[in-house]
Amino acid sequence: VRSWRLRVGAIAQPRHSILGMAAAPAAGLAGPLYAFAACGGYMTLGPLLILLNNHILHGLHFPYPIALSALGVTFSAACCRLLTLTRLVPLTRPELAQSRAFFWRTTLPLAALAALTLALGNAAYMHLTVGTCQILKALTPAITLGLSYALRLEEPRAPVVGCVLLMCCGTAVAARGEIALPRLGLLLQLSANLAEAVRVVLAQRLLSAGAGAPLPLVEMVHHVAPYQSLCL
Repeated sequence: VRSWRLRVGAIAQPRHSILGMAAAPAAGLAGPLYAFAACGGYMTLGPLLILLNNHILHGLHFPYPIALSALGVTFSAACCRLLTLTRLVPLTRPELAQSRAFFWRTTLPLAALAALTLALGNAAYMHLTVGTCQILKALTPAITLGLSYALRLEEPRAPVVGCVLLMCCGTAVAARGEIALPRLGLLLQLSANLAEAVRVVLAQRLLSAGAGAPLPLVEMVHHVAPYQSLCL
């Protein structure tokens, strides 16, 4: 009986190892597939949202870009609050909701800058075409990188600087093809880029300086979105 068990164990052992080897690549592929799916969804929904905003502002003759921005932020705030209240997405750090220091140092500055970005960005659509706005938005990484280097949040690296300079050159060449580039629209879009860059750098600086791990996306929107809607 003992020899029979040993034989059965010797035969069964390779099967378990084969199953384990087959499951390991499947688990390893889950992360990249999730990343590709998220990027695909972002690249699909982002342009659709831009075209929808442009259609509402021009096609439906709704010349209120700040009100349009407030509608989207208010809906996001309501959804995130509903998710946290129903415990579908529990808060990892519920004590931050009662923290005045977190509100004044993190929540309110990020909400004001995010509101300014949306308001200026949507206002630019009233004076520029959708293509021109997207071309000018390509300058946002360059502004963000410059602020990060100025505040010493990151160290300059040649590959990153080269890529950003290439993006700036492409933006300059594409924008040069515009026949008429209104100064007000250009000022609004560049101001929106600057506000977005300051928001990203400030968020990185505040979260890196604070204690604990960075907050999840839904929890950050839970804190910031209601006050962002009030700022709009």
